[in-house]
Amino acid sequence: MIFIYILVLLISLLFYIQFEGSFSFYLFVFVASYPVIFGFISFYVRSKLNIKFESADVRATKGQKTPVKILISNPTPFPIPNCDITVRYCSEINDQAEKFKIHTPIFPKNTQELTVGVSYCHYGSVSLKITKIKIFDMLRVIRLKKKLPPVSSESRITVFPDHIPLESSINDYSELGLEAYGYSKVKKGDDPSEVFDIHEYNEGDKISRIHWKLSAKQDEMMVKDYSLPIMNGVLIAVDTHCPDGEKLEPDNYDAILDAASALSFHLAENEIMHTVIWNSDSPDGYREEKVSDIDDYMVMIVKLVMKSSGSLNSSVSETLASMSEGEYKYAHIILCTASFSEKDRQLLVDSGYSYRYTVLDASANAGSDHTDGDLTYISITAGSISEKLDELNI
Repeated sequence: MIFIYILVLLISLLFYIQFEGSFSFYLFVFVASYPVIFGFISFYVRSKLNIKFESADVRATKGQKTPVKILISNPTPFPIPNCDITVRYCSEINDQAEKFKIHTPIFPKNTQELTVGVSYCHYGSVSLKITKIKIFDMLRVIRLKKKLPPVSSESRITVFPDHIPLESSINDYSELGLEAYGYSKVKKGDDPSEVFDIHEYNEGDKISRIHWKLSAKQDEMMVKDYSLPIMNGVLIAVDTHCPDGEKLEPDNYDAILDAASALSFHLAENEIMHTVIWNSDSPDGYREEKVSDIDDYMVMIVKLVMKSSGSLNSSVSETLASMSEGEYKYAHIILCTASFSEKDRQLLVDSGYSYRYTVLDASANAGSDHTDGDLTYISITAGSISEKLDELNI
């Protein structure tokens, strides 16, 4: 467009030379002073202009377009005929980045709301950043860049796993003598160290459970109900580590999260306490969340999706082996991974951390399902989670 302006300037100059008079003079002055006038206006508007994402965090559904809103505020009385906004979006799983541009006019004394539909067909987070803002006059002769603070120019879309209902059977590990993490508030059991409730004697109640002191005060036979210890017998280990600096494939990441979230939700809705662990860049090298109900599950899954996709130096198998002291802490460890090796198998089995081990392998070259001693190996894909896990005896 600048060539058009130069052409107009030359034409107005020739017009002034050929036709002397006030009109040709004023026309030439206007065209010649156009960059100065509109440059000053554009510079002033740029200093007052504010462009930002409405929200720093957006939650989304896999594969569906998610509206992301950009707010443009122009408090000045001058419009901007043309504005180019460049947005970069990048997957945190494999660092693949793309850019798109938004072309829009900016109206005076107005706050505009631009809605952009962004879809992502995998789990995890996609970071959005406004990388460049350019404003132009109507002839695009004046071009100015606008800098924004990093906080307001960044946003993140997080796609969470879909709910996959399971019918897997759940074992009772209370007889294994594992460490108890408290007592149930809704179910009674057989642990005499804690009283769950007291009720009047009914036929069939055990004589050994009669509360003699209270019965003497009440002049009625009162019987103690013992408490049910809450065992944390299942550990779900989520391994997003890839050996040799490779990148985790998004489809494999989806299968890992599908399996881990489906298992945790199934246990949580049955009020079975369990632990979910994954490697992270925290000082300890891992994160651990105890889950006993749906509320705990919701807190855990947010942390898992947002914090489990970074580059990791070690596998979860190595972490579990380093945590183990050769004593059983869990009844069943379920490892969800996409890079299971013979080394990982040896680390798990030799750790003595659990009575049973199940490996859910989402890698492209996963082997056939089999059981070898205390370890059961199952290959999974994002579309086979329900079919594979329904037969799993948790």
